[in-house]
Amino acid sequence: MMSLIERLLGGGDDDAEARIEDARKSADDHLDARVDADAYGIEDAAVTGVAVVNEGPDDEPVTVPIARFSLGEDVEDPDYDLVWDLVGEALRALVPAFEGLFVRHYDVQFTFDGDGLFEAEECRRVAVPPEMADRFVSDPGFGAGTLREAMFDGHDIDDEIAPVAWGECKDYSQNSGMAVVATSAAGASAASCAGAGAGATGCGGAGAGGL
Repeated sequence: MMSLIERLLGGGDDDAEARIEDARKSADDHLDARVDADAYGIEDAAVTGVAVVNEGPDDEPVTVPIARFSLGEDVEDPDYDLVWDLVGEALRALVPAFEGLFVRHYDVQFTFDGDGLFEAEECRRVAVPPEMADRFVSDPGFGAGTLREAMFDGHDIDDEIAPVAWGECKDYSQNSGMAVVATSAAGASAASCAGAGAGATGCGGAGAGGL
């Protein structure tokens, strides 16, 4: 019997892919409504994909929703206060949309020092565990500053496991046990970059820096 990921990769008739894509589209619509790129001084924002990284109980897909912000072609050193404000906007869009799905963590990615969501030289991510994300959207006393502190307190030397406060982007499409099964129109021509990792074309990045 094929695994869920194999079925999704093979374009089977399982309704899991449809549910994931519906959640991605809903989150993308909410992010578009929340984030005015001009007001924030950024180039673009989108929920660019959803990675399926494992199978949970009853073959439930374990997902990583991916939101991405392009900070600008001329940005070499990001404004980290802006970064964390945008992390907050991403979570407010993602968490309600993915309420009915199994989420391992939320990937909020930032491209800069290059053009657009997929052609920048640098890509960094903030990987937020669902318990922190849920608290952020439900507890008015747990704002962006508190989330930032909690993320740094929880981030150890492992940049693979959330919480990751500021690490290199991860390319989920390059792992044979994972699948990027829902991508936005912006990301359709660059699906391998939907969860981009350092060194990939248009998804570069040197070592992680501090915030």
